[in-house]
This record gives sequence, C-alpha cells and structure tokens, in this order.
Amino acid sequence: MGSAKKKHLVACARKLFESEGFHITGIDRILEEAGVAKMTLYNNFGSKEMLIVAALENASSEMLDQLQQAVSHISDPYEQVLGIFDALAQWYTDENFCGCMFQAAVAEYPDPDSAPAQAARTHMERLHEIFESMCTRAELDQPETLASMLAMLASGANCTARQIRTRVPADHARQIAEILLERACANTLSNTNIAR
Repeated sequence: MGSAKKKHLVACARKLFESEGFHITGIDRILEEAGVAKMTLYNNFGSKEMLIVAALENASSEMLDQLQQAVSHISDPYEQVLGIFDALAQWYTDENFCGCMFQAAVAEYPDPDSAPAQAARTHMERLHEIFESMCTRAELDQPETLASMLAMLASGANCTARQIRTRVPADHARQIAEILLERACANTLSNTNIAR
C-alpha cells in the first residue's frame, strides 16, 4: 500500500472512531469507507488495535499542531497559555466536534497497558510539554506542576464539552487558568523578593 493510501485509511478510520466509537466500528465498516482490502490493513497495521493507535497518533499531532499554530502570533507565553483555551473554545463550536478522542480511547480501553490507552497517555504528556514550555518561558513558579494543572484543566473542559456541546467549558477553564497563572506570578515575585 502506498503512503497516500495508508494515510487515507488512517483518516477514514479516525473519522469513524471519532464519530461512532472504537469497539462499535468494525473492520468491514472501515474497509468499506476507505475502499481497501482487508489484507492491506493487516499488512500495514497488523491489527485493528494498531490502526486505532495510528488514528490516535494522527489526531494528537493534528490537534497539538493546530493549538500551537493558533497561538503562534502571540509573543507573550503567559498569553499563549490563555490562547490555548481560546482555541479549544473554537474547536468546541465546530460542527464536526465529537468530543475528545483520547478520553474515549481510555474509556473503551481501560487497561493502562493497552496500546490505545498508552497512545492517549502520550498525547496528554505532549500537551503537558507544551504548557510547561510556555510556563517556563513566562518564568512562572513551578512550571512543571503548573503545566500538569493546565493540562488537567484542558482535559476536563474537553470532557464537559462533549456532554453539553458549547464553548462554555473552555471559557470557564480559561478563567480558572488565569487564576492559576496569576497565583504563579505572585509566587514568582515573592520568591524573587526573598532572594534579594
């Protein structure tokens, strides 16, 4: 299978997984949508589970790239953090929004050692790294801990948005993020004054 066909298969599978779920979407449904033979799927991915992993990795790269692109015009890393939640708000109002694919993966594959659950965890780690980089550049207190809080906040907003299908969870998460950032700024200033 050529690279273009492989990408097409992953894209078709991802679309179905996002809209219909992982377990309920059968191999035949995916093959019909992608227009490929069963052997081509197994020759390239080995199993449906590994196709799920490929779809999750594709979704992760696309989502994180879009989030970073959405704040690329902002020079202040403090404001970039808040911009991430603005970008999430836009995502939630998209007519194609189906909720967080990674939370769905963990729900359907509760074994933490399963390949889909590991792929979902890797996505969360990558989101954490983005927040930590921003917090470090903003010279905020305890950037690693702050990044964990922000990633958890974004994840919670994603979960709630799937239930109510509005941008409100992102707007509320942004307000909470601003409180966390302000507290981190205050701690940084306090520590600086003590050092003097």
